[in-house]
Amino acid sequence: MKINYLKINGFGKFKQKKINLEDKLNIIYGKNESGKSSMLKFISSMLYGASKNKNGKDMPDFDKFKPWDIDEFSGKIRYTLDSNKTYEVFREFKKKNPVIYNEKMEDISKEFNINTKGIEFFEEQTGIDEQTFLNTTVIEQECMKLDKLSQNSIIQRISNLMSSGDDNISYKKSIDKIKDMQTEQVGTERTSGRPINIVEQKLKYLEAEKRKLESYKENER
Repeated sequence: MKINYLKINGFGKFKQKKINLEDKLNIIYGKNESGKSSMLKFISSMLYGASKNKNGKDMPDFDKFKPWDIDEFSGKIRYTLDSNKTYEVFREFKKKNPVIYNEKMEDISKEFNINTKGIEFFEEQTGIDEQTFLNTTVIEQECMKLDKLSQNSIIQRISNLMSSGDDNISYKKSIDKIKDMQTEQVGTERTSGRPINIVEQKLKYLEAEKRKLESYKENER
């Protein structure tokens, strides 16, 4: 995925700010308190919304980044997924749901599911939930440390990605599940009463009968 364009109407200290991003590496730099972290937070808030919960912080993101001197609290983001499909999102942060447009600028908001936080369009498009996105792409100054649960989640997803190509699919868990299904539905040398055990018993019986018939045939000679 790449972000093509940001339009910040009002967010934190930013007002009517337009940013076009290049296809390759983009470096945003500035002095302390110049708004670098606010810009990162704007991106994640455009994709997932600005939370009204503190979530362990001193102040909710909604209150922290709501402009004090203007009513405008909104913006746009345009991005292209790995599938080469481009989308543009307009979000008024005071409202629950954003508006999602396709590359033809057609409103496709109704194509996505709605949960308690609003339209979950970005998670549907990418399979990346908000916590994973924040843990892997955005590092806030007050959130440099990850709790144990977040660390384990990232490690597990990276492991899944390396072994199966999908961060939601664990190679080890998939193999274990296949083995369990094999034991349950087919059986192994150590099981009894499973299909493979019944077939093996039948084969042993038939082999014994064959030997009997062959011995009778030899005696007749």
